Formats: sequence, structure tokens, C-alpha cells
Amino acid sequence: MTGLLIFGLILIAVFSYLLFAPFYLEINSTSGFYGIKFHYLASANLVLVDNRLKINIKAVGWHRLIDPFAKNKKAETKPVSSKKKKKSRFSLALVKALLKTFKIKKCYLNIDTGDVRLNGILYPMAYWLGDYTAKPITINFLHHNEIDLEIENNMARLIRAYIYSSIKTKHHGKLK
Repeated sequence: MTGLLIFGLILIAVFSYLLFAPFYLEINSTSGFYGIKFHYLASANLVLVDNRLKINIKAVGWHRLIDPFAKNKKAETKPVSSKKKKKSRFSLALVKALLKTFKIKKCYLNIDTGDVRLNGILYPMAYWLGDYTAKPITINFLHHNEIDLEIENNMARLIRAYIYSSIKTKHHGKLK
């Protein structure tokens, strides 16, 4: 009985960790790091190997380098059948609710469009957006582009937004 209780507590602890552990989307053009990581358990990032874009995946002692653009040797042709298109389960309200769950931890944006007139038009908007968001967003005239972005989320926030949005859309659908 005690063993079952300990096993249950461990299972609840692992489930809670997976539910509330943050995952990060990171983009850093200066260091060339573009990737996603799930706390300390797993990460995936884009790397350039022999002028080919590959995905480097690491997860709890497992490591793999995948070429997403490589041709599959077992490519089979499937017969084309005329099926009715399914309605998308994702509404605009659901996508908006899911996007609101993401938290921007770090944002530095320094861009140059290459067109002096367009830079001049964008300069006041970037200044206003930088003040509004309290993040450094700048336009330069030096042909230098740089982005450093870190976005955080966790599964609990995504699930909560999905459930609340689904309840809202079902509730509003019944009123009509």
C-alpha cells in the first residue's frame, strides 16, 4: 500500500513538472542560435552543416541531427481520393487566446530595411513601439539587422486557454 502511494505521488510530481515546466523559443541572430527548449529535458535548434539546414535535437541523453529537406528513400505514392475537407477545429478566437499565453522575456530588435525612405517612415513607429512595450526596438541606417528574442510558455497556460476558449465558443454558439 505504501509503495502504491509513493508511486502515485511520484507520478503526480512528474505530471506537475511536465505541466508547469517552461519551454522557451529563442532567436538570436548575433550568435546564430534559433531554437526551442523545454526546461532542462529537451531542446531543438537549427544548425548549418555543409551549407544545409539541419535540426539538432537533444532529449535526456538522446541526440540526433535531422535533415528536414532530405529526400525520403521510402517515398510511396498514395492514390488520390476525393474526400470532403474537414472543418478546421481552430477558430480565430482560439488562436488569439493561445497566442496571449506566450510571455516575451527578452526582445531586442535592431533593423535596417535597406531603403532610407522606408527607414525614415518606420523610425517613429519603432520609437513609439519601443516606448509602448518597454523593449529596445530601433531602426538603423547602417545596413545592420539584429534580433534577440526569448518567448516563454508552459503547457498549463496553453491547456487553460484552449479549454476556456472552447467553452466560450460553444456557449456563444448556443446563443445564436
